[in-house]
Amino acid sequence: MASVLPLHNDTRVRPAAPFPHNRKLSTLGVLREMSRNPVAAFGTGAYTLPYAYARTWVQDFLMVNDPEGVKHVLLDNWSNYAKSIQFQRLTRPALGNGLVNAEGASWRFQRRVAAPMFQPRHLAAFAPVMTEAADETLAAWSALPDGSEIDAAEAMMHLTYEIISRTLFSRGVAMNFGKMASALALYLETQGRVSVLRTIGLPSWIPTWDDLRARAPLAYFRKELSQLVAARRRQLDASPADAPHDFLTLLLSTRDPEGGALFGEAEVFDNVMTFVFAGHETTANALAWTLYLLALHPQWDVRLAEEVHNESEVERLVLTRMVLEESLRLYPPAPIISRDSIGPDTVGGIEIRANTSVMISPWVLHRHRLLWNEPDYFDPDRFGPGRRESIHRFAYLPFGAGPRVCIGMGFSLQEATIILSAILRQFRLELLPGQAIEPQARLTLRPRHGIRMRVHRR
Repeated sequence: MASVLPLHNDTRVRPAAPFPHNRKLSTLGVLREMSRNPVAAFGTGAYTLPYAYARTWVQDFLMVNDPEGVKHVLLDNWSNYAKSIQFQRLTRPALGNGLVNAEGASWRFQRRVAAPMFQPRHLAAFAPVMTEAADETLAAWSALPDGSEIDAAEAMMHLTYEIISRTLFSRGVAMNFGKMASALALYLETQGRVSVLRTIGLPSWIPTWDDLRARAPLAYFRKELSQLVAARRRQLDASPADAPHDFLTLLLSTRDPEGGALFGEAEVFDNVMTFVFAGHETTANALAWTLYLLALHPQWDVRLAEEVHNESEVERLVLTRMVLEESLRLYPPAPIISRDSIGPDTVGGIEIRANTSVMISPWVLHRHRLLWNEPDYFDPDRFGPGRRESIHRFAYLPFGAGPRVCIGMGFSLQEATIILSAILRQFRLELLPGQAIEPQARLTLRPRHGIRMRVHRR
């Protein structure tokens, strides 16, 4: 259910989120609700119980809301839990066997090769690129009449896509944003949600209508990105010293520290796709939700504007980081983490069989009544000095946890902080009243109808 904005800001307003339902759903009913919008499918029990376990005619199912149980699945016995077949169905058509999907030796190899790319020295080198792109966007806003309307979600998507294009491909020609955004939206709508037919056993060789609709955007991505990768490979072969220092060059030239191997052609392509998707989609959504929350809570907007006016060092923006962390709590970029157990195990005293579907939902975990005080409300002070340390590491998972924690976490947080601070120095954004704001899970957590805002100069 969408939330309609009030006519006036209220510091106690409940930010947009579906209300938990009290309905008793059949297995098929649960699948239908998960297909429509997973974050709207959860009942009250999900937010009050540490575990939920069921054996169904589709698959055994365990939902884990206890931080110690989450730690067990994602860290202590993580090798017993593979990326779920349901998740693989959603992501493999686009992301192949890149870091997101790889398992076993393939994943360990890719993680070893990719990890150095995200070292602080590389991230620091990308900070000026992020700042430059943000400044260009804000210069365009400055040219607009004061009070002009924008879709904050689309604007952040465009900006973060520009940044990932420059950090991945430097100044090389990348995909046209309009075409890319349309193709990505179509892919997420068709392939980025639970397929009821696949879950109940439709063979993978029989295409669904959604599969057929997804073929065009997938073909577009593969054609465009294959050309960019091939061009860079030719440049590296001809004159490696002249190749730009960006993620694509690193993907093509970084060697495994344990054997010296390079990524194969398929691994390069799959990880380029992964970086393009994950490298802008998640950060854009996080920023859009943050701007929405600041508009709902103008007292925090004022506090952050004062902080960024007085402090230029990103590392010292304490209040800004607190707000970002609270935004990521309320609107985690990846709202569902799903695993399938490889062998039997005991989680929180519950004995589960092999091939049990294990769900850890940051959306639910971050709003769980046993873990947070007034969890539905915006309170950045939760993450203030002295209080941040009391939050259980496995109660807060905006980037996952354990060995498979998001490798781009540092990149995303740096980018979000740079962009948010740049916006707050120059502009105040006001929500248009009466619009429907609806969080919708399609792999990532997007505002379904966008977020319409007016841009005002400070």
